[in-house]
Amino acid sequence: MSMPVEEKLGRLITFPTTAGTPDYPEDASAFEGCRGAIHQLYPQVAGACERQVIFGRGLVYHWRGKAKGKPWVLMAHYDVVPAPPEGWERPPFSGDVADGFIHGRGAVDTKGTLAAMLQAAEELIGEGFTPEQDIYFCFSGDEETYGPTTGRIIAWLKERDALPYAVLDEGGQVERGAAPGVSSLCAMVGVAEKGMAQVQLSVFGPGGHASRPPRESQADILARALVRLNKHPFPMRIASPVKEALSALSRGSAWPYQPIYRWHGLFSPLIKRFASRQAGSIAALFRTTCAVTQLKGSDASNVLPVTATAGLNLRLMPGDSLEGVVTHLRQVIGDSRVKAGLVTGNGPSPVSEMGGPAFERIRDAASAVWPGVITLPALMVGATDAYHYSAFCPRVYRFSPLRVPPEITAAVHAANERLPVAALHEAVAFYRAFITAQ
Repeated sequence: MSMPVEEKLGRLITFPTTAGTPDYPEDASAFEGCRGAIHQLYPQVAGACERQVIFGRGLVYHWRGKAKGKPWVLMAHYDVVPAPPEGWERPPFSGDVADGFIHGRGAVDTKGTLAAMLQAAEELIGEGFTPEQDIYFCFSGDEETYGPTTGRIIAWLKERDALPYAVLDEGGQVERGAAPGVSSLCAMVGVAEKGMAQVQLSVFGPGGHASRPPRESQADILARALVRLNKHPFPMRIASPVKEALSALSRGSAWPYQPIYRWHGLFSPLIKRFASRQAGSIAALFRTTCAVTQLKGSDASNVLPVTATAGLNLRLMPGDSLEGVVTHLRQVIGDSRVKAGLVTGNGPSPVSEMGGPAFERIRDAASAVWPGVITLPALMVGATDAYHYSAFCPRVYRFSPLRVPPEITAAVHAANERLPVAALHEAVAFYRAFITAQ
């Protein structure tokens, strides 16, 4: 009897494929072992699909379809963020299947979807099924560190004249109560993702002994600048993916929310005011965000800093630019002594098609698994490897077909990451419905 998919996922979790950091160096043998386990756990896939290891960490399986044109790329990554042992009820790389969950780092992000899509292919190949178009399963091993593997996979696809018609990567999930007044399940399909900018604020001046503080130190100047930024956030606006999402929600919402979502332009002041009060992920859908993530002064408690710096992480709305957001910061701060410099960044992705056969294929597969689900476009506030494809492919979608409660989502990148066994089985059903769609 073949191994259940939950046990396969548990096996993949046991490999500590931690993306390298100064405190958590990478274990190359774990990555190699995980790739070997994937090949062993899915023998039908291994036998029917061409396998390619790209740039050491990229793993690609090519499943040939009836026609070569319009190939799909299905993505996941098998590297994971570090898992300090504090707070875990089970060891982070145990892969235990217990109490209705698969436990461990990567269960949701994203070894779970990797296991599910390959399980769907494994079953279908065993049943003699051949997809209509070629499918490339593309798995990165350095997504969490913004590594180069996905770019190398794209170059490999280009060399084979196999650039994708459409892409499906991790992203939004299946949620209940995705917005006020909506009780239905919602499949949140990311059609765009925000850009990212890392900006450093710096204030220079004379140092000195802390026992003789000046009227205004570098730290004082920097602190006032940060207060100004906090009090004057970027303006709110409703981007096109959010507009489409609100329109879709209007068809499944109760009074009085239905007219608000339907005529979102008329009610935009109300919607923005609500989002602003909620803050967090809701507000992030409506504005470019700016978070203070790093602060530095002097290296000694009794020494005034010569240089005081603050690191800002910004996530850019569609339509904003790197140059534009830095200019906005300088204008809000209004103090020439505070230097604002762009350290690194990338602009927002293009917005993918929110209709047409590719999006409808995702919608139909979701409806087959979760009858009555509302499938709607979404704006991703985080970053994915799919960003690299959006430069040339107009159909890049970010959707993890996982129906999980908020406490499971909150455990991603935190202690006690785990995936319900039932959610994993539903994900397999989604990929089966997706792959077999005509």
